[in-house]
Amino acid sequence: MNLIISSKEDSASINLRERLLEMAVWKDEGKFDGNTLWKLTKDYGEFCKKNTRLITINKIHIHAEKIDEIWTKETGIGIDNIIFLSRHKAASGKPSLTVHPIGNWGSAEYGGLEGEVSGTAPNWMTGLLLNIKRNQIEGYDVCFEATHHGPLLKTPTMFLEIGSTESEWEEKKPAQILIKSLLSLKSTNGINVIGLGGGHYTPRFTEAALTHEVCFGHMVANYGMPYLTEEMVNMAIDKSNAKGIYFHKKGMDKTQYRKWKEWAEKEGVQVFKQSDYKKRILSW
Repeated sequence: MNLIISSKEDSASINLRERLLEMAVWKDEGKFDGNTLWKLTKDYGEFCKKNTRLITINKIHIHAEKIDEIWTKETGIGIDNIIFLSRHKAASGKPSLTVHPIGNWGSAEYGGLEGEVSGTAPNWMTGLLLNIKRNQIEGYDVCFEATHHGPLLKTPTMFLEIGSTESEWEEKKPAQILIKSLLSLKSTNGINVIGLGGGHYTPRFTEAALTHEVCFGHMVANYGMPYLTEEMVNMAIDKSNAKGIYFHKKGMDKTQYRKWKEWAEKEGVQVFKQSDYKKRILSW
């Protein structure tokens, strides 16, 4: 069973929830956290099956620590994957539609724990990126973001976000595009990897996923690289079910690149190049 979570503390999250309730057929199944618990009554794509649940929590989502364990304890129902519906905030104010994994390489200022990351679902997350790109509307960037913020969960989790100001958070059209992309979501083909290096908006990883058969789990932007330990890289690989590492070589510090490339060679971790992937056949 897949779980979709909205937060009453986030206007974009509520906007996305309302679009989801409008665009699919749901059944009222009681309460969770004092709010209506919804269950899908039919299949939409491969991710949103008829047993998918939609809940609203009262606290802000980035601090919903162990919500997967709380859910299962209260309902007796296990979870395969979680998607949080969320706002994206950026100083640039540039409109954007993003998806990303969660966790912290350094300090945990916004939920989770320092040096800990949640599970990821590379095939679902990359499939969602592809759908958003397919449905892209003028004026909005579409991209991955690097792994950041909480909560810390055992279940494979991603955040689906509208950015980057209050104006976009409450607009119907971008929310409809994200929900359309979610309701038609299918798991996509590709080699699972983690990404190291580059900027927060992961231009190299986004481009690679859109054009080649590669699926990204955890991604570490340049600001996170100094915090990395061998244990953390192994954790990222494990929680991404990854076959190896893909570097944004030209977008990262050369010392960091050499350090982790040498480590990968020593540990027998495969380093992928774009030429190692088949080209993705796109339908748009």
